[in-house]
Amino acid sequence: MNRQTNQLSQNSSTQLYYSQYLKQQQVSPIAERFVADEVQELRKQIEQLTKQLEFKEQMISEMRAHQKILMNRSSEPTHQQKDILVEKIKEFEMRLKEKEAQFQNQLIENSLLVKENQSLKQEIIRLESLIKDPSIPKFVNSIVDLVRQCHPQNHFPNSKPELRECWRWLKKILNDYIQIKQRMH
Repeated sequence: MNRQTNQLSQNSSTQLYYSQYLKQQQVSPIAERFVADEVQELRKQIEQLTKQLEFKEQMISEMRAHQKILMNRSSEPTHQQKDILVEKIKEFEMRLKEKEAQFQNQLIENSLLVKENQSLKQEIIRLESLIKDPSIPKFVNSIVDLVRQCHPQNHFPNSKPELRECWRWLKKILNDYIQIKQRMH
């Protein structure tokens, strides 16, 4: 019970620290939820893997205790009994190695997910900083105004043309210009 309380307080303090960090970095609530959800999911996976490891270690200790009991029961095991025990031990060691390899692979995958999550977070921060750049909206607005001024007054159903329409118009103008330049040369 104490361990669960410790984990809950650790999780809540970690989440509080992380949310404060994200606020300092001026990350949007969407990115905060994305990162917190990913971190929470990774914590759950690590907790599950830790429980599996503890269970397997308990199984190992029980099997060793059982092995000692069996060894103590028969004072002088026969050759056949020794061979059977050796075979069982080898089989158990092989299964143990397989489980260790699986655990290591899961740990590596989780580490890669954490690294990928960090790179995604950095990319989100970079994109948000680009969006917050004040020159981008000014540039877009000036292009939209240029397109609107070059067309008749009621040409666009809305008061402003859409960005897609502006882009098409600019491409057409540039293509025409390039063709005229090529004809002159």
